[in-house]
Amino acid sequence: MTILCIGRATFDLGYACPSYPQEDGKLSATHFWAGAGGSALNGAITARALGSEVRLFTLLGAGSFAEAVRGELARYGVPFEDFADPAGEVLPVSSIIVVPDGGTRTIIDQQPPQAVARAVPDAACLDGVDVVYCDGFLPEIAVPLARAARERGIPVVLDGGSWKPWTGDLIAQVDHAVVSERFHPPGQGGANILDAVQALGPSVAAITRGPGLISWSDGAERPDIVPPQVDAVDTLGAGDIFHGAYCHFLAAGENVADALTHAAEVAAQSCRHFGTRAWIEARRAA
Repeated sequence: MTILCIGRATFDLGYACPSYPQEDGKLSATHFWAGAGGSALNGAITARALGSEVRLFTLLGAGSFAEAVRGELARYGVPFEDFADPAGEVLPVSSIIVVPDGGTRTIIDQQPPQAVARAVPDAACLDGVDVVYCDGFLPEIAVPLARAARERGIPVVLDGGSWKPWTGDLIAQVDHAVVSERFHPPGQGGANILDAVQALGPSVAAITRGPGLISWSDGAERPDIVPPQVDAVDTLGAGDIFHGAYCHFLAAGENVADALTHAAEVAAQSCRHFGTRAWIEARRAA
């Protein structure tokens, strides 16, 4: 099972705090972590931890944070290709404050100037690929490769966190759109979100709602999926983990309902730990 992941990488600084900091004050964190982040990167590491072979196409560039991300990808056995200018510092850096009581988090992004991939890989990179996962970023690579994958009959999965200026071009090439409840296609008014998403091209649409019900459709009315309820201490990256797990189970041959169910189980377990990697170590130790 090989999954090609296309999209975003970041470097994250995470702080677990008893409450949110007040203006002009100081607050001591009870837990701190730092490491690679970003939806496509987290999805790739998730699928690899579950047993899939993966490849990651992303932008890293130069600088100490980018080097740290490269090291983490190597530790988790995720081969990658960096399409950034090797001399440019393009990696976003985020600071995340987590309040463990309920696991809510606030993210502050440092966004460098918008970078564009320096090259677009040939469709031959799809040889041997079972699923293509796009997180909605890096459209100059994601759109043509999604189109080529669809022509080859390779399922394309979209992680739809929010609508972006190029999302319409990408979603038209997608087979499975698994979107958050904040994903609102423009001009749809009060239309059913599943119908609205499927009208844009995907044959399968699903909506995740954190710990809430997962609604989905493959053209027929389907029952909602109830995710496991856990005592969450940190929800950071749970959506990324969900999508990486969904791609893994889909590549393994599971049907949509089972893949969504099992992905929800993995994502729920990740929320029991701080950061986006501790769940992997807990899984290995079990």
